[in-house]
Amino acid sequence: MRILSGKLRGSKILTNNNKTKGSEDFITRPTSDRVKETLFNIVQHGFNIDFANVSFFDCFAGSGAIGLEAISRGCLSVSFLEKNNAACECIQKNLANFNLNANGSGLGYRILNYDFFDKDLLLDNEFDVVFLDPPYEMARVSEVFLRLKELRVTKKNSLIIYESNKELVKVDKLEILKSRKTGKTHLSFLKFLN
Repeated sequence: MRILSGKLRGSKILTNNNKTKGSEDFITRPTSDRVKETLFNIVQHGFNIDFANVSFFDCFAGSGAIGLEAISRGCLSVSFLEKNNAACECIQKNLANFNLNANGSGLGYRILNYDFFDKDLLLDNEFDVVFLDPPYEMARVSEVFLRLKELRVTKKNSLIIYESNKELVKVDKLEILKSRKTGKTHLSFLKFLN
């Protein structure tokens, strides 16, 4: 896997090759380059987002490929949320390989080693762009968005991107602004209704 565009273009991303115990499935499922390219083209050109002026929250971050792509495209504030320790170490190594330092402050790059559904997870940031890529078989869509609302990490006009293996048709209290299917992957671009 490589970074597709921006200042880190062509840089190789380390991925976590650990498998789930008793399974042939990998713990993390990286977003394909084709889906990543579609996602960032829509964000930049469909929503006219300038990454230099936004904060980005990569939830269920895995190797951190989506957040790293945002950094490469100019994003100065990215938080990675991932519950798996080995995946967090992988994100840390990727940041170090690109001479990017993660820190605990609200600015820069943060790695949060928590489960998205952990009730102890409290964040003091609101983000302009939130990317959600939960394990496809894990949680119901409604539970993911309910938890996102509880976390209070979105602003009035935050763009929420949801990656899944099924098309989102309707989500309570959210407006689907745009959706795109790339291969077997569905990307939905949403915002909370006021």
